[in-house]
Amino acid sequence: MEPARDRSDRLRQQLKPVDKSYWRSVLPRPLSPDNQDVDIFKSYLVPGTTLLLGCTRRLIPLSDAQLDIDPWYDAPTVIRGDWRENSRFYTNIIGDGALNFTKELADAVVLMAEKHCANLIVRCFTRRLPSMRIAAYFPQPADLPLPPDIVRRMTDYKFYVWRFG
Repeated sequence: MEPARDRSDRLRQQLKPVDKSYWRSVLPRPLSPDNQDVDIFKSYLVPGTTLLLGCTRRLIPLSDAQLDIDPWYDAPTVIRGDWRENSRFYTNIIGDGALNFTKELADAVVLMAEKHCANLIVRCFTRRLPSMRIAAYFPQPADLPLPPDIVRRMTDYKFYVWRFG
């Protein structure tokens, strides 16, 4: 098996570099969740702790911690690291576009979450939009290693929810 550090380095090389100012900016819908999307995330949360994969501006208030390999956001709650390497249990893990990078990463995130949370909620794009910079994978439920328990279809994306425990 490939060491975690080598996998992280390889993933960084596969993804186009994106200036942190891109992530720091207020991205328009659908690239960034709007109030309705935030309410949908909230509706699927169960009581307990929440880990946000990445630092999606509008989802930070829903989380207790944010896990990001190269965060734009600096706070005591930010954990610098690879999503696949999370080993701490959180009741909820949430992500916005977290399954849209590569198939390898999407599969690894779902399998990590199965072990380390009771509830995984992800907003997943269904196709490449003209203004997207790095999304390259648009999985359907059957493409994932475990099928989601809930699929909520929106215009350009779906919410996938897994109830593991």
